[in-house]
Amino acid sequence: MILSPNSVVAITGASSGIGRALALELAPTGAWLALLARRTDRLAEVAAEVTERGGRPLVLCCNVAVRAEVHTAFHHILRTAGPVDVLVNNAGSGHCAYVEDTPDEQIEEVMGVNVNALWYTATEVLPGMRRRGAGVILTVSSLAGVVGYPANAVYVAAKHAALGFTRALRAELYGSGVEACVVLPAGTLTDWSLSTAGGPIVDLFNAEAERGIALARERGIEPPPLLPLLEPQDVARIIAATIRTPQPEVYTHPGSEELVRLYNESRQEFERRMGPWWQANREAYRNREAREK
Repeated sequence: MILSPNSVVAITGASSGIGRALALELAPTGAWLALLARRTDRLAEVAAEVTERGGRPLVLCCNVAVRAEVHTAFHHILRTAGPVDVLVNNAGSGHCAYVEDTPDEQIEEVMGVNVNALWYTATEVLPGMRRRGAGVILTVSSLAGVVGYPANAVYVAAKHAALGFTRALRAELYGSGVEACVVLPAGTLTDWSLSTAGGPIVDLFNAEAERGIALARERGIEPPPLLPLLEPQDVARIIAATIRTPQPEVYTHPGSEELVRLYNESRQEFERRMGPWWQANREAYRNREAREK
């Protein structure tokens, strides 16, 4: 889909990270950019940058995990800018806890933002897209939507659900002219890992990286494909390209597809090679628990 000043793009989680970077990436098209997030102060900053770059921002304070707020926000978009041509489900939240330590409130929060919101937003735009025979619904999942990782099982389950949601939606939309796509980033330099419920998971990532390499060397285990960290704008450029030329499933990081191929071909080999990092994660997690007691 080619965006123009007549286009309307809704981006959830637009106040920071990939959402903010995408808004800035799309601003030069002159399109209406409906920016949804909970932090109005951050949204105002993004809106000012979008305006400077030629876009037309529409700021909407909205918790996408609450259906009534989503309905109100999209009704406002329709009245102000017109029907949504592109929906980017980018809002997400994570947590840091092993399964047996995960409280109900973390399950509800993470599932609400990462999973329930997909239905709430899609419900608002799908009828119009179907009538027009055009539109793009793009969901930002994660490499964690394909591969499991320790200490954030709810997030992993939620991102698996986001992938499944998109696959089912594609089946429902076949032949309609409406596209459903999913983008699966790996590690990206945002504040996500610092703001996870239950404490910053970045501490585990850092400990895991150093200790995991040492354990792998001790055991003579070849490491799995190591993925680079990307900047949000790198991922945003790939999302923008996917909007222009929709693809079913898009991996953003070099090495991601190789890692997934290993995972699909032999779970035993994948787990053997990932084992040192998972053990390092568990050690760091238990050490943190001991310090907090």
